[in-house]
Amino acid sequence: MARIDSLIRTFQAIGPLAQRAIVTGQLFHPQCELVPPDPDVLCEYDVAVPLPEGYSLKANIFKSRRAEAAGEPRPVVMCAHPYDNHLLPALGKTPLGGPPQQYRLIPQEGRPRFSTITSWESPDPNFWIPAGYTLVNLNLPGYGGSDGPPTVFTDAQAKAYYDAIEWVGRQPWCTGAVGLNGVSYLAITQYHVAACRHYGGPPPSLKCIAPWEGLSDMYRDQTCPGGVEDEGFGPFWWTTEVKPALTGSAEGFIAANGGRPDEWLERRPLFDEFWAEKAAACDEIDLPMLVCASFSDHGLHTVGSFRAFQRARSRHKWVYTHRDGKWDVFYSPAVQELTRRFMDCFLKGDTTNGFLERAPVRLEVRSSRDVIHAVRDEQEWPLARTVFTTLFLRAAALDPQPCRAAASVGHPARGGRSVFTHVFETATELTGPMKLRLWVEADAAGSGGPPPDDMVLFVAVEKLDVAGEPVPFRGSVGNAADMVSRGFCRVSRRELDTAASTPWQPVLTGRSRKPLTPGERVAVEIELYPASTFFAAGESLRLIVASDEIIPSPPYRKRVDCNHGRHVLHYGGEYDSHLLVPVIPGAGTHAGGPIA
Repeated sequence: MARIDSLIRTFQAIGPLAQRAIVTGQLFHPQCELVPPDPDVLCEYDVAVPLPEGYSLKANIFKSRRAEAAGEPRPVVMCAHPYDNHLLPALGKTPLGGPPQQYRLIPQEGRPRFSTITSWESPDPNFWIPAGYTLVNLNLPGYGGSDGPPTVFTDAQAKAYYDAIEWVGRQPWCTGAVGLNGVSYLAITQYHVAACRHYGGPPPSLKCIAPWEGLSDMYRDQTCPGGVEDEGFGPFWWTTEVKPALTGSAEGFIAANGGRPDEWLERRPLFDEFWAEKAAACDEIDLPMLVCASFSDHGLHTVGSFRAFQRARSRHKWVYTHRDGKWDVFYSPAVQELTRRFMDCFLKGDTTNGFLERAPVRLEVRSSRDVIHAVRDEQEWPLARTVFTTLFLRAAALDPQPCRAAASVGHPARGGRSVFTHVFETATELTGPMKLRLWVEADAAGSGGPPPDDMVLFVAVEKLDVAGEPVPFRGSVGNAADMVSRGFCRVSRRELDTAASTPWQPVLTGRSRKPLTPGERVAVEIELYPASTFFAAGESLRLIVASDEIIPSPPYRKRVDCNHGRHVLHYGGEYDSHLLVPVIPGAGTHAGGPIA
């Protein structure tokens, strides 16, 4: 039965993506552009990287032919991941000889351009070798031909990465300076090795990191956001990317990790030492870092990227924000040039290229999916001049003034939603995280059974134009009809981590379950992911509270089997239900006043 359930979840996660890829033709015409390798690139495949444990990892190393002939050492740009780095068009290992399979399945907004020797989400040798670097693409233990146990975000994995970096730093073709770069998993591993718990710090050869959109707390950022179990991404990731890349068997992976990724949450539903090991020690990172924290990856990497930037104690750190496709932006000439200048500064010692004078935050403010309102420099995140503004729930409205009398609104616990709208009288910019404080009750009405002891809430903030029509934005995994922001809450997991929470960004402990009693009304604080959005006068913000997914975003699927009966939202009087929004002065006046 468990195997059948797993197959069903896998089909539900992959099916919509596969169907779309077939209908749009993307399956046979991937949305990217491949170019041949630069003639100067020397490709060395399956280089053995020995580890102290006695086994070796496999790396693809890309050098300059001219530099190799001259015996010229170069600094190294490096990445490490579980994705088989043999899956290259140049080696004939990808479907139909085209790009990595993900470009056939996952929707793209544009056509990212990279060479046929570039593996999934990794730096392109065609850019880095002409820029004066050697590129090392490493398969972590247990994947892509590398020996050792195939774990996921463990201290052992970070130790292996540390040892591999030090081996690279000692080679005669390396100057002893290594920087890290890459997307998603290739970004997350950077956080873990930069604060390597086993050695108590980063490898001496590691001089800087450039993590491009990577979560930093697997449990809170993706697997169980707001205490709500995601049962789609795990099967998708396991089936399409992890299992095919294993050096050994699936049974070996299960033995090393206590199950498949789609089983971890069933076996360890609360945040414990298993999940704590997968949360990077971001507050221990002191290396120079260039982080990408996009507003278009809600539900996967957005929150974790901002967390890493905020918590790192690095003297030199920058964050780059955008709301476009992650691969389009990562491989864009502008971002590759920006990353080169960062690496030049910290790997080549070029402190005259202006990077050290760069503002810490590159902020992109969007009016819609296709309209950038502004791009500007900022000094911190969240912005110091933010006026966190309270909009109280009323009947179908959000208002600066609370209702004096208590009231409530309800909707079915399956397929139901309640909506609250605020019209901006003047131009308003909302930049930063949002928070919803909500008083809720689970009612048995219409269920024919006892009152539920739990409820799952889906929350979204949507922008409406002056005609009241929804304004779309780009979202995670190619979603072209995302909203401004979203959040999740399983009410029984509502316990706050008071030390980690701020007045505008709640953090749940994930360590307890507090079931509801019949008729009990409780307050929950729900994190809505960071965004940067411009509203013109007459445009609206619409808050949606629902009992099911508001924005379908395959392969993500949240578990809602505890929802039955009716969800009741209380506001007014003693019930201070409200949405806290981050207003940036200067775009116009705003409604309401700041919180204390």
